[in-house]
Parts: sequence; structure tokens; C-alpha cells
Amino acid sequence: RVFRGHTDSVVSVVFGEGDELASAGNFDGTVRFWSLESGEALRTLHTGAMVVLDIALSPGGARMASAGFDSAVKLWYVPTGTLEQRLLGSSPHTETVTAVAFGRNGTILASASYDRTVKMWHVESGKLLKTLKHAGGVKAVAFSADGRYLASADDAAVKVWDVRTGKRERLMRGHTFDVTALAFGAGSVLASASEDDTVRTWDVESGKELRVLKGHLGMVTAVAFSPDGSAIASGGYDRTVRLWDTDTGSHFHTLLGHSDDVLSLAFSADGALLASGSGDR
Repeated sequence: RVFRGHTDSVVSVVFGEGDELASAGNFDGTVRFWSLESGEALRTLHTGAMVVLDIALSPGGARMASAGFDSAVKLWYVPTGTLEQRLLGSSPHTETVTAVAFGRNGTILASASYDRTVKMWHVESGKLLKTLKHAGGVKAVAFSADGRYLASADDAAVKVWDVRTGKRERLMRGHTFDVTALAFGAGSVLASASEDDTVRTWDVESGKELRVLKGHLGMVTAVAFSPDGSAIASGGYDRTVRLWDTDTGSHFHTLLGHSDDVLSLAFSADGALLASGSGDR
């Protein structure tokens, strides 16, 4: 099924509860909710930002976080589309917010920014819990499934942090150009996509590189694990979505259909569906 309606690149896709898919359009500043069954747009949320760069849904799908050029992290109540709060705390972001991710139980939200920080927030109170400093603008952030670790990237290296203490536990090098996207799979496995045209997998417990997934003919800008962790989906500037076996690193399928860069990927909770967002809108 093809969902049409955005007037600019679809930079983030997320499966909601039941029959819904959420997508964010870059320069159109909107988040749209779609019926998976009919393909029709159910409602459109105007974020108030000129540019939206990422969205994330809390476990259960009741809350949505959005990030964009306005340097704000916004929390929305999905059923009504109302803005609940802007996360400012004692030290708000000062530049573009590039990525957001909810922790395991939805009580913590992480936000990454070009201001060289990742911030962790308490969702209910809006309190700033921790600020993780980086050397450059941060492009990607992801929580492990058990909530123990937070991964981030501001250059070609992947950083892994202890969520409880805010201490950096690992610095994993291997990519030759900047990391663009991160995703945790089962256990301690992390995948990173990069401008070097590869996806790499890592064991965050040991910091060891597990596999290098080669096949894309341009930078890789999106990566996602299937819910059971057995497969990895990646997408990028070659306009393809590629599927890989997590254990062996072998490529087993290529999905074609987009006419522009693939920018975002998401699996449904049961693993039966894979959504992809693209510059083709």
C-alpha cells in the first residue's frame, strides 16, 4: 500500500496501536495518521514547526514526541492531537533537535540535537534528568529493549551510555563516515547505518563489531530490526530497502518502489509489515 498526502519528504514512520501508521513530513511540518486497512488519512497534526525531523510513539501509543528545526521537543496526546508540553527543563536544547526516542516503559524520553547534546527527560513531569555531552551535533539516538543502554552518534563512532548513571560505557569505531541512524535489536545487539554506505552490527556489552552489511550503492539513512530481532531492514540514497539476516549478515531481499531516497523505516509490532518513508513523499 502507498500512503500519499505529505507535500515534502517523509522523514519518520512509526506504527501506532491497532490499525494506524504515523508519518512525519519534513518541510510540511505535519504528522499524519493513516488507516492501514483503507490507506486513508485519519487525521493530520500540525506541529507548529517549519520542519519536522523525527517522531516517536510511547509504548501503548498514547503519546508522541516530535523534533524539528524549532529546537523544541514536543509531547502530544495522540487520541486528541493536543500538545501536552514542550520539554524545556532547566537547560533546553539551543539548536535543531534531530531525533527522539522513548525508553522501555515510556517514562523517559531521549532527544538528540545539533547543540552537541543528548538530553534525557522525565515524561510526566517534563524534568530534565541528564545531559550527555558530545563533540559534535548528534544525529541519532536509540534505547536498548531492556532500557539499560542509550546509543548515540555525532560522528563516525557509536557511543553507548548507561541510562541510570549517564556514564559513557562504550565508544565503538568502525564506520569511516558519519553514522546516520541507530536501532537496537534483541539483547545487546545494536545496528548503525552510515554515510559510508554500510550497516554495522555491534554487541554493546563487549563493544565488539559483529557484522558489516555491504550492498547499498549510496549512504544508508535508515535502519530497523524486526520485532524478534532476526532480520534487519536498511534504506538509503540508492532508493532501495534491503533485508538482512541478523545472525549471518547475509542479504536476502531487496524492496524496490521508491523514486527518491529512503529516509525512514519501521516494522509493525507483529513483524508482518514494514513501512518506509522517502523523499518521494
